[in-house]
Amino acid sequence: MHEYSVVSSLMDLCETHAKKHNATKIERVVVSIGERCGMDKQLFMSAFETFKEELDICKEAILEIVDEKVELECLECKQTYVPPNLEYGVCGHCGSQKVRLSKGTQMQLLSLEMV
Repeated sequence: MHEYSVVSSLMDLCETHAKKHNATKIERVVVSIGERCGMDKQLFMSAFETFKEELDICKEAILEIVDEKVELECLECKQTYVPPNLEYGVCGHCGSQKVRLSKGTQMQLLSLEMV
């Protein structure tokens, strides 16, 4: 349940940005969550709802989650591609097994709507 500590840090970051821009209210928080970042979206949303009540500036904030699909990069041919399923390991272009995850492993704050 690391979602709660991540959301706690997210709220701190939101508050910092709001203060920096002299905002009095955060209306929307947009985050991307990679499908391989290990974050349970339901727990993340639940934690957000819990923590926003503790922070006056976020009490009415809406959470928007953007799903980030896994993207692979072939170390041989340098092509990037979205695998057809999460059972990957072979380049979809050249057949090499030398691939690495280039997207879909992170959670990021994309934007804040503040007034």
